[in-house]
Amino acid sequence: MGTKFIEVDESRKGQPGVEEGVKTIEVGGQTMTTPIFVQRIDFDDLAPEVTENLTTVKFAVTVAEEMEDLTGEVDEDGSPVTELKEIQVPKWLEVDLGAESLKQYEEMMAPFFAAGRETEAPTVPAPRKRRKK
Repeated sequence: MGTKFIEVDESRKGQPGVEEGVKTIEVGGQTMTTPIFVQRIDFDDLAPEVTENLTTVKFAVTVAEEMEDLTGEVDEDGSPVTELKEIQVPKWLEVDLGAESLKQYEEMMAPFFAAGRETEAPTVPAPRKRRKK
C-alpha cells in the first residue's frame, strides 16, 4: 500500500489517521527526542496524488522459481544427487488503486477475466504451534 506520513499540528490529535510519534534530531552534537503528530495518508500505488476512494485489488501471477529435486541417483560418496528444476508458482500481490487506476486495471484485464474459470480461494495453512521445552 502506498502510505506516507506528514507532520501535523498537535491540535489535530485524535482525528482519524493522526498518530503520535517521536522525532529525533541532533543539535550541536546532542541528540534530542521530541513528540510529534503525523497524519497517515494512503494513496493510489500508480498515481500517488490520488488519496480518495481507494480499492485494494489482490491478484496472483505465475512466476518461475528454481527448486532442488532428487534425481533418484546416488553420488560416489552415497549421497543423493540433486538437480535444479524450474517450476511455476503463484505469487500473490495486492495494489491500492483509485477510481481511474481501477478502471484501467479492469479494462486491461477484461479479456483475462472473460476467459478465466472460477476456482476456490487458496487455503492458508494454520501456523505451526511451538512445543514447550
